[in-house]
Amino acid sequence: MVGVEARGSRWKVEAWGADPAEARQAARELFSLDHPIEQFYAQVRRDPVLNGSERRFPGLRIPRDASVYEALLHAIVGQQLSVRAANTIQRRLFERVGSYLDASGVQVPSVPTPSRLAALSMDDLRAVGVSRAKALSLQALATWAADEPPTTRELATMPLSQAADDLDRLPGVGRWTAENALLRGVGRPDVFVAGDLGIRVALEEYGVLPRSRPEEEARAWGERFYPGWGSYATLYLWRELTADRARGDAG
Repeated sequence: MVGVEARGSRWKVEAWGADPAEARQAARELFSLDHPIEQFYAQVRRDPVLNGSERRFPGLRIPRDASVYEALLHAIVGQQLSVRAANTIQRRLFERVGSYLDASGVQVPSVPTPSRLAALSMDDLRAVGVSRAKALSLQALATWAADEPPTTRELATMPLSQAADDLDRLPGVGRWTAENALLRGVGRPDVFVAGDLGIRVALEEYGVLPRSRPEEEARAWGERFYPGWGSYATLYLWRELTADRARGDAG
């Protein structure tokens, strides 16, 4: 387990069960520090929609999950729920499994391993608040994760459409869930999540595309302006919309 704490312009990294070199590498991966973000900023400066966001949110990078399995679990639980509701259900799930890590005597809830997730019955899963459909998806996810699925490296290097299709075959994992898992669990920089509601709202509000237009048109916009950097276009559109709405509410 790795803990990261901001200390001014630097970061303090603590690790439990890992040597310093492994901890530093894990922190770099979790915060996408090896992505050459200036390449994305060069594209931003040519796009009237996000131009200026590189100054507004300098250094903003993709926050990673520890694995694609973990990202898929978060995404399945969070489908069509508010962040607060999803977090509540995840907490109940972790408590039901009894999945904790010890950090200097403090028990920290952790994502259950595939084998521990697979050991939960339908009744166990329904008791934490997930629907029957989500419970079936979580059981299928546990089976998939235990059965030598594609590695993170394989999912990071194969063509994006192939990687999305591989994950899309899982029960309960549609295109949106697959793309979010590739963005957060794999750390791919090239995933424009064109079907995300927040992205469609942002594209409409910033005059790019009405929400009524097909998802393929939104994806084509991302591919045109942000080839290879769709994940960051997604992230910065989310952040820009959130910040603009917060400023509007404050005003």
